Amino acid sequence: MHTHEHRVQYGSRKDQFDIYPLGDIHAGVVHCAEKQTKSKVREISENPFALWIGMGDLADCITPADRRWDDSVIAPWVDRQNIAESCRKWLVNLFAPIKDKCIGILEGNHELTMRKTLHVKLTENICGDLGVPYLGYSCFVLFKFSRLKGGSVTSLIGHFSHGSGWAQTEQGVANRLKKNASNNVCDFHASGHLHRIYNIEDRALVLKNTNGNGFEIAEAKRPAVCTGSWLQSYKHGEYPSYAEQRGYDPTPIGCPIISITPDKGLIEVTT
Repeated sequence: MHTHEHRVQYGSRKDQFDIYPLGDIHAGVVHCAEKQTKSKVREISENPFALWIGMGDLADCITPADRRWDDSVIAPWVDRQNIAESCRKWLVNLFAPIKDKCIGILEGNHELTMRKTLHVKLTENICGDLGVPYLGYSCFVLFKFSRLKGGSVTSLIGHFSHGSGWAQTEQGVANRLKKNASNNVCDFHASGHLHRIYNIEDRALVLKNTNGNGFEIAEAKRPAVCTGSWLQSYKHGEYPSYAEQRGYDPTPIGCPIISITPDKGLIEVTT
């Protein structure tokens, strides 16, 4: 597990920052929603308050050495003799316009398999190309939002993980998300892997300082969110994806947005 401190300066008490968790793109196969992914990158580029984090499985990373290999679903721009390098160049080119807004990039189980079997550190190489932090498979990020006038600092802790497990029903996704989030003390949690956009809100009782007048019982809320996917389960005219072969439900294309208003300590999730 990794840790990272991310500092952000802002001017107005009303400023709201939008964190885009981009993961499960699976670049390199024809089922990757390339057009929609590029559109989202443009949106991030044009949003002055946008931040983003790579949630893993940015590349599909399946090679002929893998039992899941299917040459018929490989994207036309992939060099079959240089798969990792093809994906690296495509992703670096995709993210170059928004590299200055990047919190860091996580490794997913697909990149992890490539690293273990082919000894290619794809995620770390992409991070090096972009000049952004490599965040491992899961990480804590300490956000420090500093207001330019007045010097006040709001600190929030986010926990990010590529995620694990498998679920198809809404209740199954909720249970898996809650399990992935439950072992970490943080202000919000995000995990990928499930190819779903879904959020829950943990609630707990805490003691709140009442400005020198003692304490009172208050309710603390902690959002937890599944970060979606850019891999189409079913694509007209193409050979079947693994999701189609297994009869999975169609998955939504996109990602949620985690919005933070530092001056209020407010965290909201838009799915």
